[in-house]
Amino acid sequence: MAALRLGSLPPPTLTGITVTKKCERFNGGFKVIGDGGGDNGFPPFLPKEIEKIKDPFARNLARRIKRLPVQIGCSESYIMSSCVQPLAQTDANPVALLHCFDSSCLEWRRAYPLLEESGLEAWALDILGWGFSDLGSSSHRLTISTGFVFMSIFLRCALMTICVYIFSPLPGRLPPCNAASKRYHFYQLWKSYIKRPMVLVGPSLGAAVAIDFAVNYPEAVEKLVLINPSVYAEGTGNLAKLPKVVAYAGVSLLKTFPLRLYANLLAFDGIPLSKSLDWTNVGRLHCHMPWWKDATVNFMVSGGYNVVSKIKQVKQKTLIICGENDKIVSNQLAMGKWSLQSYLLNTNYFMVVLDDLVVFPINLVIYFLTCLKRLRFELPNASMQRLPDCGHLCHVDKPRNVVKLIADFARAK
Repeated sequence: MAALRLGSLPPPTLTGITVTKKCERFNGGFKVIGDGGGDNGFPPFLPKEIEKIKDPFARNLARRIKRLPVQIGCSESYIMSSCVQPLAQTDANPVALLHCFDSSCLEWRRAYPLLEESGLEAWALDILGWGFSDLGSSSHRLTISTGFVFMSIFLRCALMTICVYIFSPLPGRLPPCNAASKRYHFYQLWKSYIKRPMVLVGPSLGAAVAIDFAVNYPEAVEKLVLINPSVYAEGTGNLAKLPKVVAYAGVSLLKTFPLRLYANLLAFDGIPLSKSLDWTNVGRLHCHMPWWKDATVNFMVSGGYNVVSKIKQVKQKTLIICGENDKIVSNQLAMGKWSLQSYLLNTNYFMVVLDDLVVFPINLVIYFLTCLKRLRFELPNASMQRLPDCGHLCHVDKPRNVVKLIADFARAK
């Protein structure tokens, strides 16, 4: 698979990507004619596990997910890209909603209806390599037998994994899922469908995606909204050097229900256990896509996102929204270094660190606010709003508050 340099375009062809039957050709191109519907009106490309989800907001938004053909490279190369389209176009510039690391557009299940009620034209987008796009067949066969995982929140995290790795090529080829490919794919989607400067919203690691995109394609972004932003990590660090055996073992652990449930407990305060169990299923639904492991490992070993040097280059007016009870970004900032745990916790998921980690007994809130002040200082045209009694995923935790802030900011001159 050809590697991309940051800032470079993908190679002229990305083989193994085909347009589904739900498209038809017109004037040399393609258009979506509908993805049909399975039981309960869900698109047939969604994993069957969608039927187990009880959250009515997630079920309703899932029914609206579509795949649009996004041209990559040559004229015959398309990726069927998943998103939620607005029902109507407005005169005002649209709002584009990104998601956290290793997540999907279903993150916006509670806020999206409110954005539509407020009269905004909103797009909920799946970033390349995550969500429910069609990236072709899995290119690796992997069997993991996970041994014993022991985690201590306050002291050290220890990981013991016994794995059997069986590797063999399978049909199909995954497109690159590094930061440059994600950026270029997003730009092609914007150029083909959105076509106007947008208010770009990025939560957690999605804030890094938003900054990276805004700096490289300033004509596409009118304003930025960053929610509990995680933007000071210098990529995936030593994780990029992991042997594939270890990388696949770690990613397999990342999918497990107990780890994701633990992350949900960190991300949200005071929700019933039954709801936390259901929201865990929502958060890991995209992990059942056949290409998910390959795409996640591809991103990990590519180096991830490093936008530290780009923050001061942002010219757009920016709103920073932060939850006062965020237990995820604050942990990362307090540690003073980038670890696998902090990287994965940025998005609602937990994974035990592979390197040494000591959680220092210091006031995490002070560090959190210090780094947010640093971000506000380095962004030349930024304002900040803090939400009390709110955790890491403000748009899920307090959707009405977040939607009001976004709507007021989008309409402000």
